[in-house]
Amino acid sequence: MKWYFVENGQRVGPVERETLDEHVRDGTVKADTLVWRAGLTDWRRATDLTELEVPPSLPSMPPPLPPAMPAPAVVDELRTWAEARAAERNHSKPAASDSFGGFWARLAAKLIDGVLLIGIGLLLAEAVATIFYEGSIPVPPDWRGFLRAQGMMTLLNAGVAIWFSLYFIRRFEATPGKRMLGLRVVGADGARVGAGRIVLRYFGEQLSTLLFLSGYVMAAFDDEKRTLHDYLCDTRVVKGERSQATDGA
Repeated sequence: MKWYFVENGQRVGPVERETLDEHVRDGTVKADTLVWRAGLTDWRRATDLTELEVPPSLPSMPPPLPPAMPAPAVVDELRTWAEARAAERNHSKPAASDSFGGFWARLAAKLIDGVLLIGIGLLLAEAVATIFYEGSIPVPPDWRGFLRAQGMMTLLNAGVAIWFSLYFIRRFEATPGKRMLGLRVVGADGARVGAGRIVLRYFGEQLSTLLFLSGYVMAAFDDEKRTLHDYLCDTRVVKGERSQATDGA
């Protein structure tokens, strides 16, 4: 599970739980330090989360003067300022309302996209047959013509699939199937995914397929529902629309 915390007015993370525990022990993360992880609806003080085992801060002697404003107002102001700074730097975390897309939702989205791509592939096959083979793609025993046609179709289908991912993920953060299921693809920090990672993600999906779909099944057992291509590209699939506060586009 990835964690984030605020230090000197700046968001730090993502970090592993073990790293966060070290920061608690060395005093970097104190009782009043704001922390966040997937599953929390908002930033919380470290001492409010019993799982972190952060001791409450002790009052100094003599007792300090009353604060100029109520403590909740100070926390709200710090949270707002930290989030604004993160948005300015185009390096925002996933929105607090997001959670990771589950295995079955992702499978359904993949099937929807697959049906669309198969339909496009059939149209391409018809076009290739009409343009290059007088209406009929060669079949065995014309092995040379058959293999040439299959190679052409493989390249065309791969090109269409890459364009499909590039266009929809760059514009909508989701392919049509994922949009229908309320999912979107983001980086580990919640930022939009660039063209290079989208293309790499496509080839990662092909590797997952070659490994008897085991790369996809990984999502059923991973805490953040990551597939093999998510690991390769450091991406996540999350639920919900991007809020204006976290939109770095």
